[in-house]
Amino acid sequence: MKVSANSDIRVVELFAGVGGFRVGLERCSERFKTIWANQWEPGQAGQWAYKCYSKNFGEDSHCVNADIATVIDQVPPHDLLVGGFPCQDYSVASTGAKGIEGKKGVLWWSIYKIIQKNHPNYVLLENVDRLLKSPASQRGRDFGIILKCLQEEGYGVEWRVINAADYGCVQRLSLIHISEPTRRTPISYAVFCLKKKKQKKQRNSMFMIS
Repeated sequence: MKVSANSDIRVVELFAGVGGFRVGLERCSERFKTIWANQWEPGQAGQWAYKCYSKNFGEDSHCVNADIATVIDQVPPHDLLVGGFPCQDYSVASTGAKGIEGKKGVLWWSIYKIIQKNHPNYVLLENVDRLLKSPASQRGRDFGIILKCLQEEGYGVEWRVINAADYGCVQRLSLIHISEPTRRTPISYAVFCLKKKKQKKQRNSMFMIS
């Protein structure tokens, strides 16, 4: 379903942390309305990020503190899916990183199931730039799988690396744009924000949600 020019953009925030995506979107436009969020830290009794998120956004946080794989059916229909899924298994410098087959790497498949279930018009994801080279033994495989998954759901794919430092951010980030689906929606974006480890040549780009 296309988002009209004046309607709210319903947002679902996965791997929400303390709400960085939500803050950025709400500062960008009042049209962004987070209707559901998920934050879970396996093995962490304190669940501090979830508590911080709930404290920041109060009764309107709509944040579920549970393993994402167990609450996929609870995710409501939405227009924009955002999330910073765990990066450890995609860092080729990490000893024993297993990529998309790793304990945390497999969380991509929960994202994919939500996309299959809801087919949001927009997708905005964050990860380290080493995702592009993961796994170390077969570089590029994991990102290729992710792109193929999105293609199979009707998303035409276009990606580009940019440096967020060009836009006043204190960190250098890469953004990968995936746009123009072949069916279901007239326009769609999936953007990967990837943190760089070393100084690299800056690249410029722009994107817009309308």
